[in-house]
Amino acid sequence: MRIILIGPPGAGKGTQCQRLVNFLRVPHLSTGEMLRDAIARNTAEGKEASSFMKNGQLVPDQLVLGLVTRRLKDQDCRKGCLLDGFPNTSQYPRHPVWQPNILG
Repeated sequence: MRIILIGPPGAGKGTQCQRLVNFLRVPHLSTGEMLRDAIARNTAEGKEASSFMKNGQLVPDQLVLGLVTRRLKDQDCRKGCLLDGFPNTSQYPRHPVWQPNILG
């Protein structure tokens, strides 16, 4: 099961995610947190994302998709997860991450 919460900043996605995470016992995947973590760890992706975020721009789809795709393959996501902040552009639904076989 994959649950996606979509809404503008401040709409309460994070609050609702926390409630659902506690109820469903699945991980909460926040693209914002993933990006901030990559920046804090000073990874190549973090450095690239930082340049966009500092200028108030959206991080390119391919960069976010790479982070999400890798994270969805982690063991704790096998039984489902909540995606917060993803997708945020119309290009995401076309990506293979939505195909059932992406997780094996």
